[in-house]
Amino acid sequence: MMHCVRTTSLSSTLKYITRCKFINRNILIRPQYRYFHKNTQVSKNVIKPVSQFGVIKNLSHRFDLYKQKYRLSALGYELFDDIPDKLNYSIFFKDFNMSDTFFSWFLITELHVWMLMVRFMAEGKKGELVVKNIVEAMWQDVTVRIGLLGPMTEKTKKKQLLDLSYQFNAAIVGYDEGIMSDDKVLASALWRRFFVLECNNPEQLEKLLIYVRKQINAFDKIPSEKVFDKSIAKWVDL
Repeated sequence: MMHCVRTTSLSSTLKYITRCKFINRNILIRPQYRYFHKNTQVSKNVIKPVSQFGVIKNLSHRFDLYKQKYRLSALGYELFDDIPDKLNYSIFFKDFNMSDTFFSWFLITELHVWMLMVRFMAEGKKGELVVKNIVEAMWQDVTVRIGLLGPMTEKTKKKQLLDLSYQFNAAIVGYDEGIMSDDKVLASALWRRFFVLECNNPEQLEKLLIYVRKQINAFDKIPSEKVFDKSIAKWVDL
């Protein structure tokens, strides 16, 4: 039985995704302003001239932070793209007797999104930013795919997305608990969510369990200094 070494931060995945409102994009963030009274007199000792070198250094630091944030955001979207682009869904449909439907696609995608989340949540603030964009990319893709299912009202579409978001959050709780525990707990989480309580074949459940353990282990072997270089979404053989 393989255990993930980076178990200390796994429980934070749900806290983080619930803190970030990935579904509701209509959030108005109002800028905060500092108001100063016109007649306020400021001592010359308080405001001192900043050297040209200090200004350039400060601007350079801000630019580096912006560039890094942009790169990490892009990495999150790239990581998600490598799930539907590089994962052979048909093998999952065949090996686990899944119907070729949108919901089956979501269950498979959700599991792989979570495995990426596990790895990047171990990397602090930088990892959180990547996770945020992985999940945002997932919901954008889900929204487009739901729209392709057929005619439906906007109210129905929103309800479908809301239901999936609740299910996704619950899945993260179960999977996190499973990866931090033994194979029985993880198998139980996979049976409840991935197999929707309908798998009566223990060999199929064991096969998926081994796959998840191997994939998590493969991600965990990637050192921290390399995890942000490029997409790590390379999937082991089912």
